[in-house]
Amino acid sequence: MKSLVLCADDFGLSAGINEGILQLLAQQRLSAVSCMTCLPGWHQYATALKPYHQQVAIGLHFNLTESSRALPLGQLMQQALTRRLDRDWVRDELQRQLDDFETALGVVPDFVDGHQHVQIFPGVRQVLAEVLQQRYPQSLPWVRRVNPPFSGHDSRLKAGVLRVMAAGFTSQLQRQHIPLTQAFAGLYSLQPEADFPELLHGWMQQLPEGGLIMCHPGATGTAVTGLARTRQLELDYLSSDVFGRRMQQQGVCLTAHPALLQV
Repeated sequence: MKSLVLCADDFGLSAGINEGILQLLAQQRLSAVSCMTCLPGWHQYATALKPYHQQVAIGLHFNLTESSRALPLGQLMQQALTRRLDRDWVRDELQRQLDDFETALGVVPDFVDGHQHVQIFPGVRQVLAEVLQQRYPQSLPWVRRVNPPFSGHDSRLKAGVLRVMAAGFTSQLQRQHIPLTQAFAGLYSLQPEADFPELLHGWMQQLPEGGLIMCHPGATGTAVTGLARTRQLELDYLSSDVFGRRMQQQGVCLTAHPALLQV
């Protein structure tokens, strides 16, 4: 059997997303959950994650683009690339969100990644490494490395942009001894027309032992469109008997422990 991490992102973003992720946790169809702690949906639902802490990895989905204190994604990317990012703001946001995580769950995060992959951005990643070293010197959380290939999905442009934003990320965080995941998948257009089941099983086939797949399920309803519809379709498939059977056929099981790069 090959063990892979299947991580649901965006817990805390809305009630429907939270409820969908909790449904999949109850079915043992996820092995990690990434949490947005600076939004109202976090405080109402956070305690519902506590029974699953020994079962799955639970981490912080660091958010700099969706809150009253956030920046639009395009502006954040521009400031990061031109080295004009306010690192004090990044540090304050990260400390606040880590505080909210620990207060609600009573544990430190198993990992840290980023909403819209902000953890890889220049300026953000330096602050992330510094804060993690200061807060957790004895047991550093692992951080998601985003290194999408140009094949196996329908978003070559998005993969190219992420590779630009991630230039130097791995070497920089390794120099600071931050644990990083090895292999990553889950990137696609997030359009309802995309064939999520086939993409998912393609990633499961291609990834090595301990690879990580991100997903975005949510109980958002059938009358919605766009990303909300995609979330419902992901939930429907991940909760289905078909998904369970196909994982068995592929010889795949879920783990909360990704393979990490050697420092």
